[in-house]
Amino acid sequence: MGLEDWRGGDDDDDDDDGDDDDGTTRYDLVWTQWCLGHLTDEQLRCFLERCREALVPGTGVIVVKENLSTSGVDVFDPVDSCVTRHEETWKSIFQQAGLRIVKEEPQRGLPETGKARLLPVMMYALQP
Repeated sequence: MGLEDWRGGDDDDDDDDGDDDDGTTRYDLVWTQWCLGHLTDEQLRCFLERCREALVPGTGVIVVKENLSTSGVDVFDPVDSCVTRHEETWKSIFQQAGLRIVKEEPQRGLPETGKARLLPVMMYALQP
């Protein structure tokens, strides 16, 4: 199954598992890290919209943890087939997907690597 076919899960049990009355599964948290760079901007927007619709209304959160481009623009790596997005690109896509940033925080405690510097990592908590 590809992402384009995903519609969320269906559970047959009757416990309080996050299902709405219509059988749609809702999630308190959707966490992504270091994988969204493999999606185009349009695919990412659509993915985030689908995640937004799958959240528990009012309290559900989407967390995005990704490297940030430090060159002022998005950078595509043909070896890894992924894009490292600039902070403004992330924020624009979040807005297009109908999400607002409720908290953003840089990853701390990453090791120093000598001459080669690691890309900064940002964590965004998002809600509709």
